[in-house]
Amino acid sequence: MLINMMEHYVDERLSELLKDYNCCKCEVCLEDMKAFSLNRLPPKYVSTVNGQVFTRIKQELESQPSVDLDVAVIQAIQHISAKPRHD
Repeated sequence: MLINMMEHYVDERLSELLKDYNCCKCEVCLEDMKAFSLNRLPPKYVSTVNGQVFTRIKQELESQPSVDLDVAVIQAIQHISAKPRHD
């Protein structure tokens, strides 16, 4: 089992940060926001449950990765909201 923990972090922050935005939240826009964010963040792959726990704890203890995550997600929301792929 190989998991990119950054996907989980982006999902969590995207759903939390979107509460502050009045924008389209359809599946297409959500996936575009997620892809936009993930393309600007380093992957965090783990292959064990212990790795998942360790990575999650490390992410929560370090402030800069959290700031980088929020910046990437906010930029994604703003970019995709301004230019959605649909009418």
